[in-house]
Amino acid sequence: MSDQHKEHKQCLRWYDGLGPGEGGLCRVVQVSVIRLMCTRAVMGSGVLPAGVAWLRIEELLEDERVEFLAEPLGLDAVWPALLRHVEPTPNLIPDSYLAAFAIAGGHKLITHDRGFLEFRGLEVEILGQ
Repeated sequence: MSDQHKEHKQCLRWYDGLGPGEGGLCRVVQVSVIRLMCTRAVMGSGVLPAGVAWLRIEELLEDERVEFLAEPLGLDAVWPALLRHVEPTPNLIPDSYLAAFAIAGGHKLITHDRGFLEFRGLEVEILGQ
């Protein structure tokens, strides 16, 4: 989305390797990416107005490699168990949601965040390893 991101080249290599329908984007990721594109601390001089960020997401979804993924059946059965961590963390709620989404939908989660390795039953690929 932005060549200013520190992991841009690595992510682009991964993305370029996708075949048709091999990438997916759910609503939570969509909202998060739009928010980041509208955040000057993240985007610097490349910060975008929300309407333009929305258009970037639409462009991404026009690529045959990427699909919009609706919530899978069974998400609510998986998610509560992933919320049970001893130590509270601010990222637990969205991270556990994404992990539950991937588990319930039979998807692999692609990330740089090694914290996702803690979710049992999650197929995760850590970029950069």
